[in-house]
Amino acid sequence: MNKQTASIFALVMLLPHCMRVNQKKIFAPIQEQSKQRINTKPQWRNTPNILQATEALARGITLQNAIALGLNHNPTIQALFEEIGIRKADLIQAGFYTNPHIESIFKIPKKNDDHTNIELSASFLLSDLWQVPLRKRVAQDNLEVKTYEIVTEILQLRKEIQLKYISCVHNQEFLQLVREITAVIEALKERIEYRYQFGYATDLDKYFAESKLGEWRAKTIDAEAAVRTAYIALHEILGGSISSQTITLLDTLPLAPLNRSQETLEDFALSSHPMVLIEQAKMAKAKHSISYESSRIIDDVQFGVSYERDFEKGTSGVGPAFGISIPLFNTNSGNIEHARYEYKQAEKALYAQQHMILKNITTRYLTYQSYLGQIDQYTQEVLPPAMKAIEFSKKFFDRMQLSMIVFLETQIDLFQSKLKLLDIQHHALQEYVELEFAVGAQMNNSEHLSSTSIDLF
Repeated sequence: MNKQTASIFALVMLLPHCMRVNQKKIFAPIQEQSKQRINTKPQWRNTPNILQATEALARGITLQNAIALGLNHNPTIQALFEEIGIRKADLIQAGFYTNPHIESIFKIPKKNDDHTNIELSASFLLSDLWQVPLRKRVAQDNLEVKTYEIVTEILQLRKEIQLKYISCVHNQEFLQLVREITAVIEALKERIEYRYQFGYATDLDKYFAESKLGEWRAKTIDAEAAVRTAYIALHEILGGSISSQTITLLDTLPLAPLNRSQETLEDFALSSHPMVLIEQAKMAKAKHSISYESSRIIDDVQFGVSYERDFEKGTSGVGPAFGISIPLFNTNSGNIEHARYEYKQAEKALYAQQHMILKNITTRYLTYQSYLGQIDQYTQEVLPPAMKAIEFSKKFFDRMQLSMIVFLETQIDLFQSKLKLLDIQHHALQEYVELEFAVGAQMNNSEHLSSTSIDLF
């Protein structure tokens, strides 16, 4: 009996140590998910390094490098990474068994006819044997939910970095075009003023040129402020020091063709988008919670060994100790119902997420196609005739057979068409970024779209 008891206590003491996890692997599932989805592995840093991020930005940066830099240095996402450590610690704690309980009673005689007795009992919580595995499974589900939540935040941060990088490129190109048209108007104004001296230009020509020059100089000031604001936002999201200093952007960001059908993207997103996987993990957690709470209807079952000795009689005895809580009042039914409602909630949330994903993919896909069509129209049917109109008006302007106002308006119309094309390209890039976020992975790598199941643990 003593050997059996010792074996039971040894098993109970050893089991918690067998459950300890290797902390070096704590971040591996998130890195693997990120690598397969966006071809970038984030690093979990102890403290943000603003100086290192600022130095990296000073050397110039591609879009992909900007994404990696932001994941590694953005303080908000780095703070979220700590939640994985919290959930992993909860998982470790959930696997621990209740410490053994030892109780002793000493009866010291106060009268000559009293007996001197010693009672000793040692027990452990027998119900841990079926409750701890279930409790650990629920904690593991929580870790899985948090893993996919952080993957979603990684995709969200990637989207924000892309949009801010695109905004910087767009605002720089916009400023360049505005400066060009301002220089053209200024040159025309000088020609008008020169001709005005000899009576070849009217007051209307002169006043109109001055007005347009002032208008586009004001637009230049606004465009310069937009560039500074865009760079401040890019510095901030990449974890660098807050600055309006320009960054050398090494990517020109060409528009990518849609080489995958909408149905392919929808099939992938409905099975592998992290928001879908979050709700599926919540459903699994709710199922395991129902099992765990059901196991706690009788939540306190103790088993051990007891010893008693009577010194006067010289007798002693060893026997089993057993205790149980009877679920007379608390049947744990409330917690069981709570878990059942959580399952129903996750089930409905899964449907809502899938519905939203389908809507987003459809909307973004069609909008991006529309922008590509508009870009073709501008490059083929708007800009070429506008440039021919410039040549025609210039020829007759040089011959003094065309009003200077008409020639100036023709120049302005051309640049406004260029600005409109630039704006459409900017919106198209934004829609492509939003489409990738709706899909849950970047679309230019077929390997990402072919992987629908990832082993987290």
